[in-house]
Amino acid sequence: MLVGRAAPKGRSTHSFVLRSFTTLVFAILDALTRVADLPLHGAGGEPVDFARTIVSHGVAELPPNRVELAARTFETTLPMQAGARTVGITASGKKLHVEAVAGTVSAQARTALTQTVAHIFRLDEDLSHFYTLVGGDLSWCAAGAGRMLRSPTVFEDVVKTT
Repeated sequence: MLVGRAAPKGRSTHSFVLRSFTTLVFAILDALTRVADLPLHGAGGEPVDFARTIVSHGVAELPPNRVELAARTFETTLPMQAGARTVGITASGKKLHVEAVAGTVSAQARTALTQTVAHIFRLDEDLSHFYTLVGGDLSWCAAGAGRMLRSPTVFEDVVKTT
């Protein structure tokens, strides 16, 4: 812990804090457990633009979610059979990467988290007809925009809309 701790003799406070912060960041990164890599496309094979999806309608920024625009990450806490689990979600290429924060993940929890994330991003919905309709004037939209996040439960969606 840095609070109330002086820099070791011969070191500047700045370098001590920077090294301590770097150590903390690496400790946090080591605490992530890969849950799944999902194909980043809808049920009809249409593309999903991760960055546009997490910033599109403001829902992603409501608790228990957190969006880091610069890092292009989405973090949320999902209900589980025995409690809740926080996951970090990123994308690279045509994959959605899901990582659990802190601890190991059982096979059953891994399956549940994967299904819930696919549900949140609506990967089970076919928007290909929509993209065909907007292909002309709104061609930027046909590149994967237009998908709105949903909550893991209907109750949470109702609470967020009232």
